[in-house]
Amino acid sequence: MQVQSSQHYLLDSLFPYREDLLQFIWEQGLYNHHALRTIDGAPVEVIKAGRIQRDSGPDLLDARLMIGGQQWAGNVEVHLRSSEWNAHGHQFDPAYDNVVLHVVYEHDMDVRTSSGRQVPTVELFPRIATGSIAAYQALMRGKGFVPCASQIQYVDHTRIGPWLERVLVERLERKAAEVEVLYRGLGNDAAETLYHLLARAFGLKVNAAPFGMLAQALPLKILLKHRDDLTRTEALLFGQAGLLQVDFVEEYPRLLQQEHAILAGMHGLRPAPMAAWKFGRMRPVNFPTVRIAQFAQLVMHCEGAFIDLLEINDTMVLRNRLDVVASEYWATHYTFDRPTKPVTKRLGTAGADHLIINAIVPGLFALGKMLGRERYADRALGLMEQLPAEANLVTRGWAALGLEADTAARGQALIELRNGYCSRRRCLFCGIGNQLLHNTVTSPL
Repeated sequence: MQVQSSQHYLLDSLFPYREDLLQFIWEQGLYNHHALRTIDGAPVEVIKAGRIQRDSGPDLLDARLMIGGQQWAGNVEVHLRSSEWNAHGHQFDPAYDNVVLHVVYEHDMDVRTSSGRQVPTVELFPRIATGSIAAYQALMRGKGFVPCASQIQYVDHTRIGPWLERVLVERLERKAAEVEVLYRGLGNDAAETLYHLLARAFGLKVNAAPFGMLAQALPLKILLKHRDDLTRTEALLFGQAGLLQVDFVEEYPRLLQQEHAILAGMHGLRPAPMAAWKFGRMRPVNFPTVRIAQFAQLVMHCEGAFIDLLEINDTMVLRNRLDVVASEYWATHYTFDRPTKPVTKRLGTAGADHLIINAIVPGLFALGKMLGRERYADRALGLMEQLPAEANLVTRGWAALGLEADTAARGQALIELRNGYCSRRRCLFCGIGNQLLHNTVTSPL
């Protein structure tokens, strides 16, 4: 009955990793090692299980094994059933000729390499620890903020810090890849790239894409030609955002319309679609109109020299450069033609920090890699360590589980952990999930 229970766990339809789970069990040694033998009865001693790799080719590389008294060095291939070797075409692929051991959950046929050598096979079906599989199933079915929400108190928190440092680098590497695509698409122009990154950051999550469309519709070199003139700067930004394509009552938006018509004709500009912007379900201070007005001030305050922002080490100095106030018209408006009580529309410290975390830091890290400037990557990490974490649903959720984000670096790592691992239930590849699975090993079948 126990055997049937184990098989049910491993082949449960809720398991999204199936073969990945078996690879993990082999790599981590979560099975009964006693009298381990191949299907043919040859004794097996695992000196080194190998390391899992996600590229094409065998599942685990650099294994060292004693099989039948002879030491072997090579790769290990893992399948649920032996017959999957042939189903995947490995019997014709020379890339699998260096496989020294075939690890399967259930053996149903002998297999050979492309050179005709029979591959020694170990069947794990009767050896897998039920606790590991049950723990994995619990993670896959967890309904909390993260799959391990009900178990995270059992994790050694001294080991979480190094894991989060690794996840932070993964996040920066992922963003750097996105920035590189943008950089190449903009003709390897670092200033234009940072302009796009800042624009998207001004849009926050909701209007990041429309702000990106605005930057695409209004090249920095055109905007910089008029950076000394507030009316023309706002006319270009609001006009290219598509937000001047209505009939206005007030004098100022009508002036912007007139200026934009002249400038658009002069530079051959076509506005982005107005419908892309989102105003609903957000605080008025974050309306795209207010954010665009603040962006206009940043263009003028920095005189368009956004690239100079990358040379600033001190977060206080950087904040002061970024903490802009929308122009006078916007002190009494959140949208055009609708006057309100006077409220200063300052970006503020939190807003400046958001730009640093989501535009300056990714720009620094990516350009540091692409241009071979290590100091940029170091500066990016240094800025993250100096800044407080952004307060959002993710960081608050982790805080409720006892993982506080005391810096932006840790906050960004926790966001990446939830988005890149927890939400996708990649618990096998997570340092926390890995530890939990190790903690729950019980006697094998």
